[in-house]
Amino acid sequence: MTTVPVARAVLAYGWRHDYNDALDQTFVSSPDHRFRIGMGQLDPGAWWRITAAREPLGPPQWMAAFSKDTPEELVAAVTEALHVPLPRTDWTGEAHPALQEGTFDGDAALDALVAAGWRNLGEPHGIRRVESPDYLARAELRRGAGPLDLMGNCALAVYAGPEESGDPYWQALFTADTPALVTSAFVHSLTDSAPLRRDGELMDEHLLAHLGYTLTEDGLVPMIPAYTDEDLTRAAAQSLTTLLAAADGHLEIDEVLSELAGQPLPSTRPGPGPVTTWGQLPPEQQRLAAMLTLDLVMDSARYSHRLLGLDDHVTGQEWQNLTSGRTPAVPIADLRFTNEDLHAAAGTIAAHMIATTDDPSGILKGFYGKPISSRADEATPTRFWDQQPDDVAQPAYDEICRRFTAAHDSAADLFAPGMPRPPALVAASPAYLAGPGHTAANTPASPLLAAGWNFVDAPFGDIYLSPCGRIRTTTTSYSAGGVSWSTVYTDQSTGDRLWHFTADDRTPAEITAAVHEAMAAAQATSPADLRYPAVSGGLEPLAEADWYMDSVPGHIIWIAPDEMASVSRTISASALAEGASPHWVVCGGDLQPGGQGWYIEMADRAPRPLLTAVAAALTSTEPVARLARQIPPEHRVYMDIAPLKQRTAAATGTDRAAAARHRSVDVDAVASDVTRRPDQHRPPHRGRQR
Repeated sequence: MTTVPVARAVLAYGWRHDYNDALDQTFVSSPDHRFRIGMGQLDPGAWWRITAAREPLGPPQWMAAFSKDTPEELVAAVTEALHVPLPRTDWTGEAHPALQEGTFDGDAALDALVAAGWRNLGEPHGIRRVESPDYLARAELRRGAGPLDLMGNCALAVYAGPEESGDPYWQALFTADTPALVTSAFVHSLTDSAPLRRDGELMDEHLLAHLGYTLTEDGLVPMIPAYTDEDLTRAAAQSLTTLLAAADGHLEIDEVLSELAGQPLPSTRPGPGPVTTWGQLPPEQQRLAAMLTLDLVMDSARYSHRLLGLDDHVTGQEWQNLTSGRTPAVPIADLRFTNEDLHAAAGTIAAHMIATTDDPSGILKGFYGKPISSRADEATPTRFWDQQPDDVAQPAYDEICRRFTAAHDSAADLFAPGMPRPPALVAASPAYLAGPGHTAANTPASPLLAAGWNFVDAPFGDIYLSPCGRIRTTTTSYSAGGVSWSTVYTDQSTGDRLWHFTADDRTPAEITAAVHEAMAAAQATSPADLRYPAVSGGLEPLAEADWYMDSVPGHIIWIAPDEMASVSRTISASALAEGASPHWVVCGGDLQPGGQGWYIEMADRAPRPLLTAVAAALTSTEPVARLARQIPPEHRVYMDIAPLKQRTAAATGTDRAAAARHRSVDVDAVASDVTRRPDQHRPPHRGRQR
């Protein structure tokens, strides 16, 4: 049988042709007997063998071997390279370029493959390896190989076929002294993109499968692809979602601050003043901004699929995942950044996360155990990524990586107008559903300090004493971060407590602050109004705001129109007979177990200024500023929430420096019987059962 390499050598170049009938082998020799081509060798891994000698019929200088299924075009490229048009008198070992010593350059051969798109896999254990773009071929350069070691550990080897399949489809082997003339010819033919003509019915079924075909009784038919373009996009989107949803696990606050330090705040340009960068903000504002930025990035995971052109198919509640850690108690009125600044920062951090996922296997291979397509039926059963051979899964993985990485360029679009981006800073109403706020630990103290009350930092809680000494307000902090406020009015002549006021740690700071403001004002201008209980009235703002009144045995209740807040006065005769004091309870929000509702408790002798202040605060229509992350999710449906408009920064004097400016009282002179946190009192629930 004469095949292409042999026929070209015999017919075109006049080489001698011999055939061994007994072994069914063909041999072709160059006219000077220095080159010999054997076809049909007994070893199938070296079915083609080329031998070169410096002297006619002498010992070999180098050898090359090709397995039986090696494309004949590759072997022919090598044999044609051996034909050099030299005068017959110059056919000597010294003259022929394929017989020159020291011309082997395996690195040049592999470099040529890399230049053609092959991947460099490094050089573990002294063996340099490269791999084809489709993962179906590999080339190895073994340094220090024996000069004539061909079938054991040859210097240069090329294998075709999935690596996990064991034996390759075909192989090409070259010894250490193979000249660059030969290896270059082989590599050039191997990387030639020109198609080759083949009879599909004679091709290996595995090779056909790699080309996307299968052989049936009707001939070649296309195979159902293992995955579609949409499958690749969905996998990339899933990987992106996984990354962004875990932003606070990938980046520390300090890393966010470092990445944002030099970025200008969009709200400061263009403007009359100089441009401000994030790094120029006060440290506590920087940390709060970093926390809110990570919140935005994590929330964007629920719609990040839009970056890859997918329709909405993921739903999620806003602020379902929040950055952990202490929230800096910076008053929102003092903030020097806006929602737009935070959205721009979130775009920067999202892009940074994508760009720094330099080894994305942990993120991207998370889809491996998932089905490739959701369109499976009886005819096309469900396929899974991790069930695909490497030559199918790896190209898909590369493309998914590419699409994932390309999202870096458009990451800022996640926070552009038109996206479902939530504002991090909001104006919310009514206040009684807005939660305590992140400054609830100090905001209610501002009216007291402004009115000249004395402050003492006691081990068991902060204490604020009125100038007259009759009123003491105490804070109690809790491990979850909340702070409750308790006020007691004491008759100095008898030592009796005339009334008390207690706001739990979930009470909105604005309501507690309104009571403190009214209390401080009355103490300064008409102290008698605080000594005596309200005979009647004080709740007129409730009626004016369309709160309705109801009653049940032992209670009179005023209920908000949305039924999410109430004011209750307990007048139970049985409780009176048992010696218990009737009292007032104000509550708002969801008070069911695990809910985010709050309550205020006041003694029955509560003075009119306190009742009026509570009623006015409950019915105020003025939105309160909040970090959106801290609005109770179960309250949102009853609220009006809008992005907070930029405010001019102004000092509020709510920090401890302000407290230090007031006269400090010796803690030992203060009675240590701080009012304990009362047991929660829940009047009959008149609102919506949640």
